[in-house]
Amino acid sequence: MKKSKKALALGVTLLALGATACAAKDTKSVQSTEATTESAASAGESTAAESKQAEDDKQATAPEQLRVSIESIRSTRERESGGETGMGSQDRFYEYPNWAMLPTVPDGATAALTKALDAYADTQQKALEAYAAAHQNSAEDDSLLNRYAGDVRLTRSDSNYLSFVRGTDSYSADAEGYTYDSKTGERVLLTQIVRDEKQFDSAVDQVTQEIGMTELAALAKEGFPANKLVWALGNEGLELYLPKSDGNYVMYIRVVLSYESFPDLFTDRVKARPAQYAAVLVPNQQAYIDGKRIHVSAPSGQSGSFTVEVDNKEHTFKKSEESGDLLSLVFVKTTEGDFLYCEFVGDIADDSQLVAVNMADMSENTELGTPGLCTGFDLQRVTDPATLFLNARLDTLSTLTASLPVSVGQGGKLEVQGSYQYLGVTELHTKQALTLSLVKNGKESGETVELPADTKLFFYAGDGKSYVDFRLEDDRVVRVHIASDENGSDGSLWKVEGKYYDKDVFSGMRYAG
Repeated sequence: MKKSKKALALGVTLLALGATACAAKDTKSVQSTEATTESAASAGESTAAESKQAEDDKQATAPEQLRVSIESIRSTRERESGGETGMGSQDRFYEYPNWAMLPTVPDGATAALTKALDAYADTQQKALEAYAAAHQNSAEDDSLLNRYAGDVRLTRSDSNYLSFVRGTDSYSADAEGYTYDSKTGERVLLTQIVRDEKQFDSAVDQVTQEIGMTELAALAKEGFPANKLVWALGNEGLELYLPKSDGNYVMYIRVVLSYESFPDLFTDRVKARPAQYAAVLVPNQQAYIDGKRIHVSAPSGQSGSFTVEVDNKEHTFKKSEESGDLLSLVFVKTTEGDFLYCEFVGDIADDSQLVAVNMADMSENTELGTPGLCTGFDLQRVTDPATLFLNARLDTLSTLTASLPVSVGQGGKLEVQGSYQYLGVTELHTKQALTLSLVKNGKESGETVELPADTKLFFYAGDGKSYVDFRLEDDRVVRVHIASDENGSDGSLWKVEGKYYDKDVFSGMRYAG
């Protein structure tokens, strides 16, 4: 601002000199007036430029996390079957092959961003119905090719940008990336994020060479100028999801152009991260995050050790002798410290082992304080250390995968923050009329509802032992109280509402053997 005031003062001086010269009928008065005009314009431009720079600097400071939730919606195409399912017979089994996950933002988000996600939800609902109609005659076909790619992977959620990809975990060519400006709600193009195409091409060449997949480079470089790439902003860097097909299915290779490795490729606002954040790193590849280069070396198969290399210094850690391959890596930065969570294949089916490495002193911790039902992180929602989720397999009225909300506490321990949550649209039907408690904000409201026979109940939440919450078709939530009963009639496993056996009350239950 001081420079602008000097320029303005200079303009006033020139104006005064011009007036004196005009009185003396100096022929240079016209030139003086022109100089005055140019000087004033220059001062205005300088002020505008400084104002814009100040706004950019403000936006480049650490943004705030947005606590994004994810709900699921379904299409009208329902599959129904019956028969043996591992632990016994069932009357009917219900499945929706076409469903989608919808990110939603809290009340504190801008109205523009909320409106943008409402529009996304509307688009997904219409896409589900269109896909269901097109594949209605293939209702009995269990092929992945006839399932709508509605899964969502949330990669960044802060007050600068909200970013996620859809369909990259579904072996479908239908994948898309969505990045929104959190302030304006506008959908952002990749060509608006990346500053220079030649630098982008060079970065892609470098990273694909590092990971030994140079054949992907041409695809990335061809798709960039036309904005045809599946991409998202993550907390490590720009994430490209590059398709690779075997002729039947499409899988997506995640390639990360990190902010640390290519700082000139991005604006300061893009590179700015919240004070606390989390990021999914790519296993068996070098990661560049928080000013560090991190690489984890873990032998394939069963082994009792693995190596974490940080900035060319190696550290060896122990893991279970029975555990196997490296499954996932999650980097977390909190006020308590920086932690690297390494997940390995466990010693039994559907099991895994989670080891936390404290990046401050490079110590390890396997006692993370989580329930035994939980395994590794739910990688579809890893952005905020206060709202992470662990995968769990529950056997409550069905064998299903659920997610347990946790936060990262002192020493990297994981603190439980609520009940298990079910994603997807797995459904039961009531065989008889039931009176159940209504649930609001995760608690029983004191009200009850009468449900007739053949009511659809969609798994929603639960504690894994005493209750399961279900969402009704009208979006109300009801609670079913349960108690384990191994001596139940006809192979029932649970007593429902203290007086019914589960098989007398529900159809559609499925248990893994």
